[in-house]
Amino acid sequence: MDKNWIYYGVFFSQSTKEQLIQKAKELTEIPDNWTLYADHMTIVFNDGTEGKELAANGLEIMLNGIVQLSVSSIGISEEAIAFGVDNYQTQNEHSHITIAVAPGSKPVRSNNITEWLPIDGFNVTGKINKIVRR
Repeated sequence: MDKNWIYYGVFFSQSTKEQLIQKAKELTEIPDNWTLYADHMTIVFNDGTEGKELAANGLEIMLNGIVQLSVSSIGISEEAIAFGVDNYQTQNEHSHITIAVAPGSKPVRSNNITEWLPIDGFNVTGKINKIVRR
């Protein structure tokens, strides 16, 4: 298997990305100077450990597979806003879709969100893919 992968994720179409951002804006204020993402949910990030490599091997056969995700919560911190996903296990402690991050912050800061509020659930569909180093 190619060791140059950075991460595997569920990637969304432009229309799904817009739907996620709109839904987040209905639930909370996203400051104008925050960077919007909402383009994927990371499944596993390559940190060089054997466990992550094994997870990636299992995902390799699922590439381009369609996945329906159940969004059931929103997490908000000073650095990030994300939607919680409850029907798909990722390598993160809390499976989530990063929606936006504060200036100077990075999407990985969604991993530090500790307060998740339940919302009226909805589903989004995406495709499993991977990002590789070039």
